[in-house]
Amino acid sequence: MKEVIEPTMAESGYKPKVLIVGAGLGGLTFAQVFRKNGVPFEIFERDEHEVARAQGWSLTMHSVLDELFKAFPDDMPNFKESVHHLNPLNLETQVVFYFHNDRLGTESSPSTPTLRANRLLLRKWLATNINVQYGRVAKNIERVGDKMVVTFTNGTTATGDLVVGADGANSIVREHVLGRPNKEVLRPVPISSITGETKLSGELFAKQLEIAHSMAIIPITTGDAWNNLFMGLTKVSPDGQSGEFFWVVSWHDPLAQQTGRIAVNTLPRDERLEIAKKMTAHMDPKFRRVLEETTAEGIRDIGWVPTDCHLDAVPLGRTALLGDAVHLMMPYKAEGGIHAMRDALHLGKLITELETPDDAALYRALSAFYAEMLPRGAEAVELSRYFQQNFRKDKAGVRAWGHPVRSLPDERLEIGPEGVRSITKGICKLDLVPSI
Repeated sequence: MKEVIEPTMAESGYKPKVLIVGAGLGGLTFAQVFRKNGVPFEIFERDEHEVARAQGWSLTMHSVLDELFKAFPDDMPNFKESVHHLNPLNLETQVVFYFHNDRLGTESSPSTPTLRANRLLLRKWLATNINVQYGRVAKNIERVGDKMVVTFTNGTTATGDLVVGADGANSIVREHVLGRPNKEVLRPVPISSITGETKLSGELFAKQLEIAHSMAIIPITTGDAWNNLFMGLTKVSPDGQSGEFFWVVSWHDPLAQQTGRIAVNTLPRDERLEIAKKMTAHMDPKFRRVLEETTAEGIRDIGWVPTDCHLDAVPLGRTALLGDAVHLMMPYKAEGGIHAMRDALHLGKLITELETPDDAALYRALSAFYAEMLPRGAEAVELSRYFQQNFRKDKAGVRAWGHPVRSLPDERLEIGPEGVRSITKGICKLDLVPSI
């Protein structure tokens, strides 16, 4: 059992007690900032335990890495060794966009350092020495004098000076702050999808990684930007001989936007798998391989149901919001998790620097936070939607994490005793991510 280091009060200066609702990427980042700076906190998560539900597949880390390392305590484990989804292979993060015969993308290098993290491993890394209180579903939030009280569905309560809602797309804290139900805030997107997962071994594993080490987006049709095949690696087996992959077949569905429901989800898994195969039957066999190797049991019960939103203003009070509770975005620019962590780093710093316990000081800090975060989040939400609709229209305008994509030559990989390795001649090996 790992040692749990509880937050302690600093020897001097005012340190408010913060109640963090939600132990996702933003909430855990927030907690680590407080752990380093001696700010007392409690963090609550509605899940019964850390693997109670699917955590997503992988997340590309990029511009926020240096800030994380500076803001976190010194006892954090080595980041790359802990979370890189390609471990133990000697391959680096690589994301590819396919435009007809063009293979465009970005890969890790000193000038474009990126690292794609297994989402569950990343969450575990962020939870290092954090006492997450699982199974705590927020039910009511109220101010009692100068204190905030959160009541949970199991009848327990928690009291602090500030409540921070880091509880995601369907944020209970957001409903409290805005006084509006989430259905009035979330914006449905006209997409339906079928999602599958499978494991590939040996040569099939190597061939799949030739498409992209990390993730690929391939158009299903040329005329509709909504119709795409996403595929990517989740993690590699310890012996390097196999890997777990996900794929998503998505298409334009105005009815989904109007009703908020995905009709295809009502079909049995085997029927959904056959639909996905038929939709991609005309594609290059190398792209269809991951679907052909998927069984009906590998089809997720519910396909990806995309929504997005951004808030133009958040009322000031002793309850704050960050991450998806404020700026929920589509994944096409792979920035949702990054913005949640950036929010937490900024707000964590402002709260750490508070010197007095009064509302005025807190409101000044929150005003500074929202002044930076709200326009940044709104821009990211709209750019993610714009990119989804336009990235195939102008490949010169495609950017990944702020960097233009470039032409990537085809790569040949083979399976060996140590796992998958590159055997491409005349192509330099990918550079390692520095300082990770």
